[in-house]
Amino acid sequence: MIKKELRLPIFSIILLSFSGWLTHSRWHFDPTNPANALFLVPYLSGLLSIILVPILLNYRNTFVVGYLINGVTAVVGTIGMATLSLTKLPSPLTITSIFTGTMLTSILLLLPKLLLGQMVLLHYHPHGMGRLFNAFWWTRHFVYLSVVFALGHFIWR
Repeated sequence: MIKKELRLPIFSIILLSFSGWLTHSRWHFDPTNPANALFLVPYLSGLLSIILVPILLNYRNTFVVGYLINGVTAVVGTIGMATLSLTKLPSPLTITSIFTGTMLTSILLLLPKLLLGQMVLLHYHPHGMGRLFNAFWWTRHFVYLSVVFALGHFIWR
């Protein structure tokens, strides 16, 4: 049973993860190639976010692991989708084509998971955890992973 005070953020994480999982299943599923990495990575991380993360976030002893899985899937998913969008920009670049022809809407669906995870963290540690897991910590890791993705993209073209 999910703790009463954590029901809203945990169910919100489940709903956001499930909607993102369904979106990726719709766009990336290729029945002729079920081992497609563009499908497997979001599929498995979506299942982790739907099933495992809510269980881990519900208990004081395991919430840090759930919090990290939740945050890392959000950061890596955002970077991966942004990389994919920037390599395949729509031809006439307009506001409409940015929303419909890129992964921006999926990124906007993914980022609230970070805020909901922060709500769970603040439930267990009302004053935060010092320098760990604050907004600057996530921003720093977002930049680090973005640099790694960019270098990988340019080196292994």
